[in-house]
Amino acid sequence: MATFRTTGHLAALMRRLAHMLLIAPEGVIIAMLLVINAIAPSIWIGAGITLLVVTFISRITALYLTSRALIDARWDTADALATVAFALHPWSPDALALRGAIALTRGDSATAVRLLQRAQQLAPNRSAIAAALSGALIEQGDAQAAVVAAQRALALEPANAAARLYLAQALAAVGTQAEQIEDYLRAGLAHRPEPDAEVSLRCALAQHLAQEGRLAEAMLALSAARAALRHCSAAQRAIVSQRIAEIDTTIRAGREDYAA
Repeated sequence: MATFRTTGHLAALMRRLAHMLLIAPEGVIIAMLLVINAIAPSIWIGAGITLLVVTFISRITALYLTSRALIDARWDTADALATVAFALHPWSPDALALRGAIALTRGDSATAVRLLQRAQQLAPNRSAIAAALSGALIEQGDAQAAVVAAQRALALEPANAAARLYLAQALAAVGTQAEQIEDYLRAGLAHRPEPDAEVSLRCALAQHLAQEGRLAEAMLALSAARAALRHCSAAQRAIVSQRIAEIDTTIRAGREDYAA
């Protein structure tokens, strides 16, 4: 039993080290160089440590600024910054996921799926990456694979609102019963998501209700989406505003047909 525990602890340690190397390889190398430099001081080792620190700070800054540029809908800036982050660490799941998100905003679902699949392979326990992959697979037209990715995201994080949205959309595409789709959308809202996710969920719910002929309920859902839109990021406002107008047109047309 002692051997089993020792082996298990060693395996856990190796996994932690592998995770550290994946997320911040510079940190592990810097630690090793500091130990070497303490034993045998060298100006070259010091220079190497300085270079690695600068590289690490530059990469983390590029990742952060990429995220901010995406939120502000500055797609070209986000692309340039993500390219820098990727060049500094080609095996970074964060850089790959951000590049996948950028590809999706440009309508390149094939590239988005490829990048997000690579990110998921490197970071299989990241719910956000699995959810993003589900959305990209929906855009690519592979609804069954999107269902699997969304379910994986929810298994990792049950409160992931984006995963519930994509699961509902993917299930609708494969012909799941309307009641089940509505349940997933309402469950996503029950977890009190962030404004961006909330608006997407309410829009999807409004569209779903309109398709089911429940026009009064659809209008209520769409009104709630409009109310939450002002709290969203610039990118989400740019994406969702047109969709809200389209759903509103659909609902009004449905009401006119019903009145006639």
